[in-house]
Amino acid sequence: MKQERGSALKWFTAFILSPGMIFASTYLVVWLAMNLYLDHTIKGHLERVFISEAGQRFQIDIGSLRSGADLNSLMLKKLELTPIGGTENHGTKPSPLEIAELRIECPDLSFFPFRPADEIPALRKVCHAILSNSGQ
Repeated sequence: MKQERGSALKWFTAFILSPGMIFASTYLVVWLAMNLYLDHTIKGHLERVFISEAGQRFQIDIGSLRSGADLNSLMLKKLELTPIGGTENHGTKPSPLEIAELRIECPDLSFFPFRPADEIPALRKVCHAILSNSGQ
């Protein structure tokens, strides 16, 4: 019994230290770190850039911002576009446009943390994609 346990422990250690498991676990850690970075940092930047790109017409509220599994696309969930300013109908608040989920291709996504200079142009492209998908 003791030899079987030692053999199982060696097998499990070899399995955990195999290149496939090391690659998969490292990729999972990178993907989770990217999603934390997107949801806590890039989401705020995107909201600010969107107001300027929309010409002060819309305010955006993003429920969550995630990367695709391939780190080449953005998944925006629970988007809410609210018209701001200049309403002609006094006393009525314009109804927001809600988008449940929107996937936008963003090939430079994996480089955002390492190349901050490329972030703003990429966010502008994302803003234009949001506006074109919202019908505005």
